[in-house]
Amino acid sequence: MRVFIPAVLLSCMLSGCSFLGFQLRRHAERAPPEEAAGIKFPASFENETHVPGPMAVALEVAMNEFLPPGSGITTNDSDKRVANCLSRRSSYEILLMKSSDDLFFVRFIPNLKRCGLEDEILDGGATYAIDGRGRVLDVR
Repeated sequence: MRVFIPAVLLSCMLSGCSFLGFQLRRHAERAPPEEAAGIKFPASFENETHVPGPMAVALEVAMNEFLPPGSGITTNDSDKRVANCLSRRSSYEILLMKSSDDLFFVRFIPNLKRCGLEDEILDGGATYAIDGRGRVLDVR
């Protein structure tokens, strides 16, 4: 019994980071060097989209709440194509609106055509109200 208790304590101590919510960050996939070598960076971002820091935080918070990394949509339907499509972040149109310096709205609208499907989802998606501190105020 004495051997068992220290092993359990050691196990708990070693996995303590997971108990506290610390997890390894998943890094983005990198292209092979020969493919990356052909990329030409722009000389200017003059006419591009500007996303202020607080708005980027609001988008990240809403996206992680709406469709957390590694999660997916489950279904009992034998045809899993729609569920698989809705499980991909790239399947959504995202609308961002700054209401004030401390209030942002983020709307997710499914676009199944991005998966080659013609189905329509009438009540899919969600709209999040996120404050400037990155807190979810409401979801509809």
